[in-house]
Amino acid sequence: MHYVIQTGILFSGENQPLVRLKGAFSGQEKTICTPDGAIVMRTGIRTIPQTCEYGGDVRSHEYVLSNEDGTTVATARPDYAEESDPSVTGWPVCRMPRVDHAQVSLRGKDYRLNFQNSQNYTLTDSDYATRVQIIHRGLMGGWNVEADEAFLPGELCGIFAFCRYLEQENEPMVI
Repeated sequence: MHYVIQTGILFSGENQPLVRLKGAFSGQEKTICTPDGAIVMRTGIRTIPQTCEYGGDVRSHEYVLSNEDGTTVATARPDYAEESDPSVTGWPVCRMPRVDHAQVSLRGKDYRLNFQNSQNYTLTDSDYATRVQIIHRGLMGGWNVEADEAFLPGELCGIFAFCRYLEQENEPMVI
């Protein structure tokens, strides 16, 4: 199925608004609302204590998508690119290691969210089949989303939020 994300709104192929992704004024939490404003899902990042040897290690982060009653629908655990993994290559002195994927669990199924670059993301299943592709539309703005019919609009917005969280993992820290 073909969708477009424009100004935080997921539109169907017929240009009908399905859900809206809204960010909080501060913090990482985002809400996913129906066109009339009812909250259907939320995303956020939680820190898992004592999971990593070093402070600032992205493997201590978990992205969470929950429905309106707080039940977890999906989680994603970011990880480093193979050539940047600090447990193999050591911690770089002047930069953070590059993050290029996250392991996603959605409704009991496992996927891999791949950060190709800041304009192209793919969600693949355990057979390496692409199930969701999110591509920036360039000068037109917004994002094209190609997805299997199995994904609900709120879940697609949650996956998009996970993409943006992954991108933020690669931004330099500002002190």
